Amino acid sequence: MKKNNLLIFSLSIIFFGCATLKQNNTVKQVEINASIDLVDVNDDKVKVVIDPPKINNDEITFYIPQIVPGTYEYSNFGRFIENIKAFDYKGNELKLNQEDENTWSITEAKKLDKISYLTNDTFDGPDGKAIYPMGGTNYKKNETFLLNLHSMIGYFDGMKENSYRLNIRSPKNLEAFTSLSVISKSDTLDIFSAKRYFHIIDNPILYSEPNAVSFNLDDIKVGLAIYSPTGTHKAKDYQDAIEKMMIAQKKFLGDANNTASYDILLHLMGMEDLQYFGGMMGALEHHTSTTVVFVDQMQAEELTQSLVDVVSHEFFHTLTPLNIHSEEIHNFEYNTPLMSKHLWMYEGTTEYFANLFQINQGLIDEQNFYNRILEKLNYSKRYDDTMSFTEMSSKIVDEPYQTNYGNVYQKGALINMCLDIIIRENSGGERGILSVMQDLAKKYGKEKPFKDNLLIDEIISMTYPQVADFFKNHVEGKVPINYMEYLNKVGLTMGETEVPLPSILFKDNQNPFFEPQPDQDGKVRYVVTGLNDTIESMGVEIGDVFLGLDGKMLPEIKKENAEQINAVFTPSFMWDDKKEFTITIQRNMDKQTLIGITGKPNAKVSGVVEDPNAAEKAIILRTAWLKN
Repeated sequence: MKKNNLLIFSLSIIFFGCATLKQNNTVKQVEINASIDLVDVNDDKVKVVIDPPKINNDEITFYIPQIVPGTYEYSNFGRFIENIKAFDYKGNELKLNQEDENTWSITEAKKLDKISYLTNDTFDGPDGKAIYPMGGTNYKKNETFLLNLHSMIGYFDGMKENSYRLNIRSPKNLEAFTSLSVISKSDTLDIFSAKRYFHIIDNPILYSEPNAVSFNLDDIKVGLAIYSPTGTHKAKDYQDAIEKMMIAQKKFLGDANNTASYDILLHLMGMEDLQYFGGMMGALEHHTSTTVVFVDQMQAEELTQSLVDVVSHEFFHTLTPLNIHSEEIHNFEYNTPLMSKHLWMYEGTTEYFANLFQINQGLIDEQNFYNRILEKLNYSKRYDDTMSFTEMSSKIVDEPYQTNYGNVYQKGALINMCLDIIIRENSGGERGILSVMQDLAKKYGKEKPFKDNLLIDEIISMTYPQVADFFKNHVEGKVPINYMEYLNKVGLTMGETEVPLPSILFKDNQNPFFEPQPDQDGKVRYVVTGLNDTIESMGVEIGDVFLGLDGKMLPEIKKENAEQINAVFTPSFMWDDKKEFTITIQRNMDKQTLIGITGKPNAKVSGVVEDPNAAEKAIILRTAWLKN
């Protein structure tokens, strides 16, 4: 994710997710009881009690995760815990020693009965804006609770494989939506079970007033629950789009899909929350569900497309890493993590499939798909193109690699596009990167991880020497990819094309229609440097000073005002094509307010297009690539 210090156009959808953990059926299960109280919520804090089985050691350590699968950065969820106390069986307080932000030790562990503490939510807790909203918690008493349990429930050293019994006391008007196994439900108390700690953090919970639908698609049960603060968005209104999307995904995946159920928990936040998170929205993936956070002010059409793009990405994670993952993922360590080398696959393949399946199954047309490729080509240029992708992946939690994480969704997808074309070309169009993933899923599956250092060699042995060269140079190596070499193979070239703009604020698909420039007194102003058809029809001219949008005036243009500046611009990303709005400008010392209708602003750019002079061989390969 990249943010401009003066202007944050960060409404691009960021999505994350992959989560698996060691499955050990030989460990004797001794239940841990965890309780959450959503009724007696004071000062926006929720009480949690953890009651472990009898401990036989003199000392034991309690952890809240430092990092969780799918986020690829240190989150230090322990910072949201306060007033933590340990008690013996007589109710006397035991001494707790805090080892670090996420770790506490208890020296009289044989006496330990339970631990209790308060949890702050990440939506307005200490440094909460540093946590992805889709991976955080939001407490709104008697209205909604978004519970990503890794921020609330911890684990004891040596007990991650113990089963958990989770008791949640809740307001009568709120209903729980989750993939967790249910023991019992009532108006005020829900009891869930989890086979091990992993299943606690792999199953988020959304409490809200009932606004959900569920339906069956052949052998998969799908649920969609929505919290909409204004009540604008109803789950039933999005059922058809989700059904159509998931039917297409199942057809695309073929035998590689064996998911029995999948739940989508959509938590819509208000504009203030969106500003708090710097425009961040997206989803965090889990094995049988995903948490999605968008903004309530989105129009239905935009929200529908965003759901298709983001949830399809998350659902494809059921292929990788769910069925194809390394030992580092399988045996994930929440407080001493070792990262895998293969983000090019976990996120890159997933993101590539989330776009490819839409053209493959007829949900979008060819030029739409080419425009998506162009967007990834452009965004990938914001990152270090000479950084080894496997090295970046294995060191992703540290700098300078963390800064380049966003490239897994850009260059990572493009890496898979190139691999797909290479394999299609050498197999006469019969095989692609999907068939490789299908074969790997059959060999490994949920319970059997691969060795991190051997995966690329295995893929090479399944394919062709050209694949080996590509991995050596462009994935493990530091050689930038000449994408046109691969696009030419399928009869594509660069040419003029028309692309839709993200908002009326843009002059092309990357740049706003204004730039910060100092005036004669040295004061920075936003000066109009380009036009789109909407603002041009309103009478905006190049050289105008941009003062305000839709009645909201811009503050002084400086780094310290970035949040206020973003607050002026952000609503425009949610406007539909019939929105009447104003632009305030200054021209030759004359202040003017111009009125217009958003329409559907487009711009002509140099983009990816079909080559009219392409050879028949290239056209045949393109058809195999997009439609086989």
